[in-house]
Amino acid sequence: MEFIMTAQYDSIIIGSGVGGLSCGAALSKAGQRVLVLEKNKSPGGGMRSFSDPEAGPWTWTPGVQWVCGYSKQTSDYILLHELTEGSVTFSAFDPECQLKTFSDLDYQFMFVNDRNILLDKLKREFPEEEQQIVKYFKLLTAIDRKSDLFSMPKLFGPSIAKIMLWSSKTFKILPHMDKSFTEVLENVLQIKDPRLKAVLSSFSHYFGVPLDAVPFPFYAYGQNIQFNGMFYPDGGSQKIVEALIHTIEKHGGEVKCDQEVGNILFEQNRAMGVEIEKGDPLYADNIISAIGISETMSRLMTGEVRPPKIEKSLKHHESVPSFLQLLIGFKGDLSAFGIKKRAYKTLFGDPSVMAHDPTEKGWECDDITLSFPSVLNSRHSDAYHHTAEIHHETRYEYFEKYIGKTDGEEYKKLKKQITFKYLEYLRTQFPGLDQFVVYTKLMTPLDVENFTHHEKGSIFGLDIDKAADPELLPRSGIKNLYFTGQDLFAQGITPINGVLTASVITHQNLIKKMKRDYLSG
Repeated sequence: MEFIMTAQYDSIIIGSGVGGLSCGAALSKAGQRVLVLEKNKSPGGGMRSFSDPEAGPWTWTPGVQWVCGYSKQTSDYILLHELTEGSVTFSAFDPECQLKTFSDLDYQFMFVNDRNILLDKLKREFPEEEQQIVKYFKLLTAIDRKSDLFSMPKLFGPSIAKIMLWSSKTFKILPHMDKSFTEVLENVLQIKDPRLKAVLSSFSHYFGVPLDAVPFPFYAYGQNIQFNGMFYPDGGSQKIVEALIHTIEKHGGEVKCDQEVGNILFEQNRAMGVEIEKGDPLYADNIISAIGISETMSRLMTGEVRPPKIEKSLKHHESVPSFLQLLIGFKGDLSAFGIKKRAYKTLFGDPSVMAHDPTEKGWECDDITLSFPSVLNSRHSDAYHHTAEIHHETRYEYFEKYIGKTDGEEYKKLKKQITFKYLEYLRTQFPGLDQFVVYTKLMTPLDVENFTHHEKGSIFGLDIDKAADPELLPRSGIKNLYFTGQDLFAQGITPINGVLTASVITHQNLIKKMKRDYLSG
C-alpha cells in the first residue's frame, strides 16, 4: 500500500545537533530536499551558545570546550570542509596545549600539540620505560591506519555488521580488540610507573564506562584523535552551526526551530512523516532521528513499532554521564596573568568510575578542567571582557533528588558551595584572577538537561561500546526510518555520524567521495 499523503520532502531530520545538521548538509549536497526540525528556539544542540545580555557581553558554549583531530589531514576536518565549502576554520592550541596535574601523585605533565614531539617527551620523562612507550605509540599508529574500519560496519545492516565486527575481533584486524585498555597497559605493555599510567589513562571522560571495560582499540581511536591536535573553531562553535545550515539552505533545504516533534508517523511498518506540536503533520520519503536512538524509541515511537532487537540492545548500554560547569565572565585587563591557549586539568585516582558525589559533604573533585574560550577563540576582540569555563564530568543520578526542587534553598546552597570550590581552583591556577570575576553561572546536569534537552543531560550519547554494537546502526529496521548522531559511532563535534547515515540513504560511500573530492580540489 502506498502513502496516502504525498511526501513534501525527501528527508525530514529531527534534531539540529552536529549529527542532524551534518546529515542534512550531506543529503542536500546529494540533491535531496531536506527539512531539519529543532525543538529549541535556536539550532545547534550541544553546539548552542549561551549568553546573558543583562549581565554582560559574554558568550559561552557549554557543550564545546574545544575540538580534537581537526588538523587538515584528518577525516573530521575533510568532511566538515566538504560540507561547508571550507567556510569553517580552526585555530590550534599553543604547542604546550594541556597542563595535567595528578594531585595524588604530586606530578605534572605538559601535553604538547604534536604527536612526534609528545613521543620524544615521554621517552625523556620515562627513560626506563622507553620500549613500552614506543610499543604503545606503534599500537596507536596501527589503529590510526585502520581507523576507517571502525565506522565501516555502520554502513551495512545488522547481519553484515555482526560478521564484520566478529571478524575484526577474531582475526585481530584491530590490535587487542579482545582486551580492555587497562589490560593492555598492565598485562601487554607491563607499564610499571604509576605516573606514566596516569598520563596515558587521562583521556577517559568521553567513554561512559570505566577504563577496565573500554576495548583498547576504542580508547586508542579516541586518543589518536586528541594526539592529532587540540583546536578551537574560529568564531566559536556557532560558526559550525551557521555553515552547515547555509549548505542546507543553499541547496533548497530548510531548518526550522521551535518545532517539537511529538510522534513519528507509521503506516504498515513504514515511516511516512512526523507529527509536530505546532502545526500539521509533515511527510517525507525518509525520516531521520538525530536526537538519540534511546530517546527516539521512548519518546517518538509507540511500543508496537519499536524494533525489539534495538530495544534489547539498548539495555546493554548507558549514556555518557553529564557534567558540572561553571561559566565565568571577567571584566578588566587580564594580560598580566599570561593566560595561554591551553587547558588546565587536575585529576586524582580513576575519574572514569565517577565515584565522587558532588552533592555530598566533603566532596573532592577528581577531574576538573579550566579553559578560557575567549582566549582560544581567534576572533574574540574585546580585550576587557573574557570568559572561562570550569568543567567536571559527573553523574546525573547524584542530582536527581533535586528534580522539582531547583528553586529551593538547599539546591541554591549546593550550587554556591560548588561555585566557591571551583573559584578556589581558579585561584590555585592563577592567583588574583578571581578579583576580575564579575559573573558566574553554575550548570548542573539538571541545568544541562533543561538547556540542551538531552535526556539526563547526556550530550555525548551512549557509551563507547555502541561502536561495536551491530544493532545500533543508521538503519532502524523499519523502512524509511533512520538514526544519526552520537548514539551511532563517534562522540564530540564530529560530522562523521551524519555522513554515515547520509551514505546509507543515498547508497554511496559519501565519506570516501568527500575525501576524494578534497584531495582532488
